[in-house]
Amino acid sequence: MKARVKRAFTLVEILIVVVILGILAAVVIPQFVNASDEAQVGNLETQLRTLRTQIQLFRAQSDTNAFPVLVTGNSDGAVAWAPMIANQLLMAAPVNPRTNSAEITATNLTGENGMDAAMADTSVGWFYNQTTGEIWAASFNENYRDPADADAGVPWPNG
Repeated sequence: MKARVKRAFTLVEILIVVVILGILAAVVIPQFVNASDEAQVGNLETQLRTLRTQIQLFRAQSDTNAFPVLVTGNSDGAVAWAPMIANQLLMAAPVNPRTNSAEITATNLTGENGMDAAMADTSVGWFYNQTTGEIWAASFNENYRDPADADAGVPWPNG
């Protein structure tokens, strides 16, 4: 008669596998945590480039060489973007993924001052200077990837 040999994992083998899985999880999970933020940043950078291009195109197609009037008394994002949508420069009101808003606010600030004001506000989606045609995304530091900027490499709100 043959003796039956029981085959099973020992406790030490199981512990080794659990430790290895724990190490792998500790290495992989932080990469996924930042993936959402990086996706939002990429989305927002693309939207800003598109909006800036379309605003310039609106001006070029305008008989008066004027930037679009995007901010009126109404704060509804769909109404505010109506001139761009009517001229088929946008399909719909763009939504800022950082604030989840399509609302646009007028500002008379330009350059870094306008961007700093936009970074500090999370209640709207966009800041727009009708005089200069500049547009910024609220709650977003678009210079954080720029090596020439002192805040380079530190994403908003820490940068």
